[in-house]
Amino acid sequence: MKKSIIVLFLIMLFFTTNVSADIELTGKLEKGDNTYISNNEDFEGEVVDYYNYDNMWFKVKKKLDYPNYYYFKTKYNQKYYNERVSYNNETIDLIGNYTQEFKEDFRNKFKVSFKDKKYINNLDNSYTSYTLNYQFRHQLNEMNQYLLNFKTREYNYTYDSSKDYNVNTYKFNWKRDINESLEIEFGYQVQKEKHLSKTEASDKIGEKFSIDFKYKMQ
Repeated sequence: MKKSIIVLFLIMLFFTTNVSADIELTGKLEKGDNTYISNNEDFEGEVVDYYNYDNMWFKVKKKLDYPNYYYFKTKYNQKYYNERVSYNNETIDLIGNYTQEFKEDFRNKFKVSFKDKKYINNLDNSYTSYTLNYQFRHQLNEMNQYLLNFKTREYNYTYDSSKDYNVNTYKFNWKRDINESLEIEFGYQVQKEKHLSKTEASDKIGEKFSIDFKYKMQ
């Protein structure tokens, strides 16, 4: 999988060889580890387990007619445990985004992504997922803005198709500036999770309502 990441990065570099002000290449490389230490009275201070990880991502962003743009992003993560080796995994994400604004008041955002997650020593949990996300934002006036968001994601398990399922999320947010100091945002979301084959697992549906606020002290 590391080789695939390197190849994808080289392809990105190839397409950005003729660098211009309209193309931006960003990325990050990260390596670290975490240690689990027991707080049990009999084993206090002893190392229970630890894992090391590698993260990296690269993104190519192309500016179109202002303020429109699109980008492609690839992410890679690996995590290896010393004891709980069934948790060892490697993940690759491929993401594409296109954002379009028009008449200064409207914005369309389209986002597609692909994830491949492989559990090295627990193949039954390995899966791929596909996501399509559409977002519409409208600035009604200086005081009010609303946002509609739809996301659908499907999970396909590599070695056990009976676990396959999809999740659809519908979200509405309305933001209002009460005055120069106070901003309130109302949100409503419905999420539906459905298994793609007959199984003992239950389908799920949930909804939530939220109120966020920001108050600036004078």
